[in-house]
Amino acid sequence: MLLCLTASHRSHDFAALEQLSGGSGNELVETLLAGDGIAGGIVLSTCNRFELYLDAAPHALEAIEARRGSLTLLRGEEAARHLFAVTTGLESVVIGEPEIAGQVRRALNHAERTGAATPVLQRAFSDALATRRAVRERTGLGAARPSLIRLALDLASHRITDWPATKVLLVGTGRYATSCLEALRDRGVHAITVWSPSGRGQEFGHRHGLVQVSGHAVAASASRADVIVCCTTSTELVIRPGLLQGACPVTAHAAAQCPIGHPHASERRRVIIDLGLPRNVDPLVADLPGVELLDLEAIKLHAPFQHLAVADDAEALVRQAAAAHGTDAGPIGPAVAALRSHVSDALEAELARVRRRYDDETAEKTEAALRHFAGVLLHGPSVRARELANSGRRDEFLDGLHAVFGIERPA
Repeated sequence: MLLCLTASHRSHDFAALEQLSGGSGNELVETLLAGDGIAGGIVLSTCNRFELYLDAAPHALEAIEARRGSLTLLRGEEAARHLFAVTTGLESVVIGEPEIAGQVRRALNHAERTGAATPVLQRAFSDALATRRAVRERTGLGAARPSLIRLALDLASHRITDWPATKVLLVGTGRYATSCLEALRDRGVHAITVWSPSGRGQEFGHRHGLVQVSGHAVAASASRADVIVCCTTSTELVIRPGLLQGACPVTAHAAAQCPIGHPHASERRRVIIDLGLPRNVDPLVADLPGVELLDLEAIKLHAPFQHLAVADDAEALVRQAAAAHGTDAGPIGPAVAALRSHVSDALEAELARVRRRYDDETAEKTEAALRHFAGVLLHGPSVRARELANSGRRDEFLDGLHAVFGIERPA
């Protein structure tokens, strides 16, 4: 049985989500996955949600109910419908944002690598990603590439009037940092410096043509920046008031450039954008003169409404897909899941070779292409399997799987 334990920006404040992402959620996951009747689980943790999808036997429900705390429990088709809506961006702060699909895909990939993804979970997540593609193609939802960082930059524009002349410090080098960099460059920002608290800034900076700072240079860069964008996965605060008040290197040139101690320093208008969950920025920085802090809670308050007709059409497609997913769970679903598992095993083996042979950038691009190809490759057989099952020809599909791939008939 597919289950979902969910906490999101719609049901919890960001302080509660921060606690779940920072530790208490991990303890809950470990406890539940070790419980009787739990075959596997996939964690989906983003900047506005913490969710655990489980493949569980009915007798495990009582223990899950007792331990779920403030998380909402969804079952069966309701859990699938929620996962499909999340993956299409209908449950995001910014409706239709594209980053969530990548986060769902990476959650599935991680669970597959660690052996936590059962056929039930693989099929649910694969169908969710297929639904996302169908929704985008048929409704245009997300075609304008809305995202948290783009909304945050829109909000910052009341203070930042000349983006091409703006100095930016980008804190973080993960996957979302690339999206932030793209959004900044789309606004004409050129003076971008990157800092990685985990020490990966040099590689990221080299790949994207950015100046990388570390050590004592961080305080000077933070002091000079008009905008600081934070998007790290750190569980600790990386931007504190002291960093923004630190002194620049004591040289004549630095003294002329450094705003700290300047008679007009308090008149500077600076924006700190915190996209981290747990938060990356100490809330006390908002008390500094001239500083505006845009964290996830503030950004959520300004999230625009998506065009109602488009959202309604997308929700209708999600409901249809979830209902079809539930129907497939009967006679043909396990066979399709077995095929997906077979392809996934071959894909992971090939990706392991790619990671050993090529540099990180090449390996990342190759991985994205191969995963997309695998999804396209599996879509046709999955649709055909449903058609054959509905016309009473299920055995033909099962015999074909065994003859071509050596996949045994599911029990």
